[in-house]
Amino acid sequence: MHLFYPRFHAQSFYRNTFLVDRPQQIARAEKSDREWNNLAESGCHFTCMAMIAGVDPATLADAAIKQGYYRPDKDLPARALNGDRGPLVWDQNVPAKKGQSFTFPKVWHAGQGRLVDLEFTCRRWDDYVSLKQATRLIHEAVVQGRHVVSGSFEHSVLIAGLSADGPLVWDPDVERDSGAARRRLQAMVEGGLSLRAWAEAEKVRKFSVVEYELNVKG
Repeated sequence: MHLFYPRFHAQSFYRNTFLVDRPQQIARAEKSDREWNNLAESGCHFTCMAMIAGVDPATLADAAIKQGYYRPDKDLPARALNGDRGPLVWDQNVPAKKGQSFTFPKVWHAGQGRLVDLEFTCRRWDDYVSLKQATRLIHEAVVQGRHVVSGSFEHSVLIAGLSADGPLVWDPDVERDSGAARRRLQAMVEGGLSLRAWAEAEKVRKFSVVEYELNVKG
């Protein structure tokens, strides 16, 4: 077993961090899961990116403000806090297309003790692939030195390592209200949850595989 990243972060611990440029854009979707545009309910993919970079998700979210990163999603009608209706504003998993890049400027990297620019480039994005295909794509990406976010079309998990049981995942959507939940969290962080086991628990049969390159500047 080998884990790639030093720190786990859970999206569910950030209910008051919103993926918007302005407070007036805080809103809740009116269909689908009726999610708020905060990290806890809309930030699984974003939290995986923060773990890849080794920074706190709230710090990364702050760096994206007024950088053209948060955009209205026309497919998600929402209602803002003041009652106004409009499309839900959130990160939309950018960069989400092959060859697309986005740079988060002046991010405080506590591990390095300095401000850095974090450039993410999407090198490949596959949806609705089998577990066998996903495992192959993940291994190929790791060999090439890329970072991988997987999971399903609805929810993202970070490929945090490899083991004899296949790719290991860190799921950012966790619970902590019971002893059993805390034990599951600890076991996962220590490398005890394979992609296969996660998929069986979540009843996922088709997978997404997103490959990123990260360039740290500064």
